[in-house]
Amino acid sequence: MRRAALLLSALVVAGCNGGTVDRHAVTNDAATIDSLACEGALLAHDVSKGASTTPFARVHSDALRAEASHLADALAERPTSPGIERKVRAAARRAGAVAHVLSRLHHHPSDRVVAARAERALKRIGKCP
Repeated sequence: MRRAALLLSALVVAGCNGGTVDRHAVTNDAATIDSLACEGALLAHDVSKGASTTPFARVHSDALRAEASHLADALAERPTSPGIERKVRAAARRAGAVAHVLSRLHHHPSDRVVAARAERALKRIGKCP
């Protein structure tokens, strides 16, 4: 199940690496960024409570980080429809921020303090409940 989810996520991210970003695409990309951030926040929450194994936290946070990083790169470079470039580049920065926080979690997968900070940051970035 996890493998299928990662494969699907990889296909979604890979699909956004070409063409012009239009309003529909940036809306979908923003939702993907929120989803990555919120999933990362859930992982960070589990780590902060000692409810996740270190190997799982390390691997899962890196997979989420890679997705966010690829999305940030794509949104930073792709051409945009007229009038939405600022919105697209802002989405690129948000995706980069998600990747940065997840990188910290990846490098400190058993540190509860780092995880608690990551959870707060990811919830804020991803507008998570």
